[in-house]
Amino acid sequence: MADVVLFVPRDARFASENLAEFIRLAREDLTAFGGRDGWEEHKWRLGKTSVVFATKTKELTSHRFTPMAEPFIQFAKAYVRYTYSHKPVKNIDYPLRALRCIEAALLESRGGADVSGLNGAVMDVAAAKCREFYKSDDERCQTGRQMARIVEFLREKKIVPSLQQWKSPFPKPKILTEDIGGAGKAHRAAKLPSNEAMFALAEMFAAADDVETQYFSSIATLLMVAPSRISEVLALPVDCIQWDTDEYGAPQMCLRWRAAKGKGATKKWVPSVMQDVVIEAVRRLTQIGAPARAAARFAHDHPGRFMDHPGCVVTVGDAADRLLMPNEVAAALGLRVHRKTYRTDGTPTWSQVVGDKRLKKLLDRGDISYKDLAAYVFEGCAGPDWPFIDDSRTVKIWDALCLHRVNEFHREHEVKRFSWAIATSTMVNDRLGGSSDLSLFEKKGYRNSDGSPIKLTTHQPRHWLNTLSQRGGMDEMTLAQWSGRARVADNAHYDHRSPEERMREVRDILKVEHKSLLERFQSRQPVTYQELGVDRLGTAKATLYGMCVHDYAMSPCQKQRECMTCKEHVCIKGDHVTLDRILLLEAQTKALLDRALEAREAGGFGADRWVDNHKWKLAHVQAMRMTLEHDGVPDGTVLRIPDGHDPSPVRRALIELGVVLPDALALHPRVIPLALA
Repeated sequence: MADVVLFVPRDARFASENLAEFIRLAREDLTAFGGRDGWEEHKWRLGKTSVVFATKTKELTSHRFTPMAEPFIQFAKAYVRYTYSHKPVKNIDYPLRALRCIEAALLESRGGADVSGLNGAVMDVAAAKCREFYKSDDERCQTGRQMARIVEFLREKKIVPSLQQWKSPFPKPKILTEDIGGAGKAHRAAKLPSNEAMFALAEMFAAADDVETQYFSSIATLLMVAPSRISEVLALPVDCIQWDTDEYGAPQMCLRWRAAKGKGATKKWVPSVMQDVVIEAVRRLTQIGAPARAAARFAHDHPGRFMDHPGCVVTVGDAADRLLMPNEVAAALGLRVHRKTYRTDGTPTWSQVVGDKRLKKLLDRGDISYKDLAAYVFEGCAGPDWPFIDDSRTVKIWDALCLHRVNEFHREHEVKRFSWAIATSTMVNDRLGGSSDLSLFEKKGYRNSDGSPIKLTTHQPRHWLNTLSQRGGMDEMTLAQWSGRARVADNAHYDHRSPEERMREVRDILKVEHKSLLERFQSRQPVTYQELGVDRLGTAKATLYGMCVHDYAMSPCQKQRECMTCKEHVCIKGDHVTLDRILLLEAQTKALLDRALEAREAGGFGADRWVDNHKWKLAHVQAMRMTLEHDGVPDGTVLRIPDGHDPSPVRRALIELGVVLPDALALHPRVIPLALA
């Protein structure tokens, strides 16, 4: 674990000193990637995390690169080591891409690669370099995001205090699985394998008659059992099959699984129709990998000792204390020697023994023992996480299901009986069509119906199963668990149904019985203006006695909430709550009218006006109540006061001018006006 040290900058006036101190701190005080001893190297490695400080301005391949220019490379190393020490990650690819874009921009704009010369204009050039170097929208988005983080780091740590805030110009690319255009269609077609390709894979598994086909078709079959990542399948233990009883007491098969990307240990439930296939696939892999597991266990139990095997010219015990001859080394390592390994004078010659670079160092030395061969084998097979298969440290190598020996599937070279190895994703992809020379489909004569070669990737079955599950109606949470995802939202990236498919499913879900106007009014659900006889978009407001269709965006309520005498208020026949409230309002209005009549008889000033007002209101209330109680009016009928009984101020002015007749009513055909006495 790397030591974590915080860098505390001085005042902005000391920017150059802050940069120098930051580099010194990362070089001398932090221990990640080899600490001070590994600083001068341009290629760092820690576990599975690899960092190459290469410039993008010159040729950059997996085998050849040119280091970044000075002094920028010093800042780049310090930034990578510092950020990694505070947050270790397996992949530092995008921060490195961002640093390469910034370095290229500095070289082009400033003539030198000094991070102190960074400014807004240079960052714009860095964005242009990002467009030039990387073609994928996702690559540009991720790289731009890292460039913005570097800028913010330089500002926060006062290394380049004059640097302005900078925002990446690369937006987050849209999810192509949801795109309805040509790009989305092409993306879905590329991600989803054809059904005939999947059926060909299943047929190839059933008819497998050689070790190579049995091994790789079994791995591919396990990818088809549940939505899986190839790394998860390759990490399965030999005893991965388990049986648990369900809620009905029936045995159900599951696989001991360790999901990647944060999900952790889980169980992969196997559909009953696939159980026999899974048992056969595991049996084949167990059988093929048995010799490799024995070799790995021998190396663990007998450190420093070479494993004896039938190919050895001399047994390990007989040659334990002496050096080996060239023919003995070749036989022990399974190397072919086409010429004699002795000169005419009887002295041995090593030139006829050919191996890799590590072996060549031993051959050049000339004095090789079985102990040297044991170290050579261990270095090549053990791996950085020995005795485990990966850094999760859950499965030991001799318990790994997908183990095999070196050259196990090679057509010419002899199998290394003392070795062990786990297949890589590249090896599996090559057998599924990634390489025409290694494709099992080509070897077995399987092709698409149009004659084109079948090509699959290890990730396509995951997309295929996810899409089929979506089509089958699996809920999002179950699908995420089955797929080994920590985030349910990631399901969207694997849903390759067409927009038409999704629309049909939505329509099927929304095919519910349309509730009547009365039912929606009683349950306080939205009711549109059109349903209440008003030709206007929007939803009516609920009141104590019905629904209000007044447009409050145009003017406040003109009736001061006196709803029962308003032409913009409607009642709906059949709601007993509304009727009870209207009955109560009628009783209250009657009581007020009786008091007004008593006041008028007593000679009260203005009482006659109150009598007229209460009579006018009572007439409306009684008319509405009588209509709501009338047996001839069906439930759900919309009732309202006619316009003639409640003309607007404009209409009153038009009536007074004789332009409009008092009895002219503009009634909607679905709305029944009240007949007021």
